[in-house]
Amino acid sequence: MLRSLALAMSFLLVPAWAQDNLQQQMQRVESTLHRLTQEQQSIYQQFQMIQELRRNEERLVLQRLPLSGTGTAIRNYDDVQREDEARAQRRNDLQAESDRLYGRYRELEDQKRPLLDTLSAMAQQRAEEPAAPAPIR
Repeated sequence: MLRSLALAMSFLLVPAWAQDNLQQQMQRVESTLHRLTQEQQSIYQQFQMIQELRRNEERLVLQRLPLSGTGTAIRNYDDVQREDEARAQRRNDLQAESDRLYGRYRELEDQKRPLLDTLSAMAQQRAEEPAAPAPIR
């Protein structure tokens, strides 16, 4: 009789344990999603800063171009060449950094997609589970 009572009690506790376990799993998935979202936001902010640097670099190039040949000092060809090469290198570096950040952002998005699907399935599973019986007093 004591054995059957223990067995009956274990069947009553299984749904509650499974629900707690599901809740813990959901919390872990949500925590991971939150971390990935925060990293994505950080990367997006960095990407925006790089884009602004690129725009500023382009503005500087446009400001340095002489519109007419009058009133401008003649500059050393080697100095102009070095400045052009440095500008081109900066543009290339900024483009490479922009591409890297965009790639990382997409990687994080790809990591989030299955987690969102898992979380959705867990939420549906939780909604379909019968409510745990009230504790016996």
